[in-house]
Amino acid sequence: MKAMVGSLAGVGVGIVAGVIVAFGAQAAVAENSVPELETPPADQSLFGQVEYGSRG
Repeated sequence: MKAMVGSLAGVGVGIVAGVIVAFGAQAAVAENSVPELETPPADQSLFGQVEYGSRG
């Protein structure tokens, strides 16, 4: 009987851990996006890259 209680407790802990991992993985995949940025014209940027601040 004690072995069965221990086994059931282990199964319960495994299920809870699996649910936590599944939700964590889903949240990590859902947040994997690149924000859209406005690209400046080529003559206003250095080497065609976005530049922050002034050139002065």
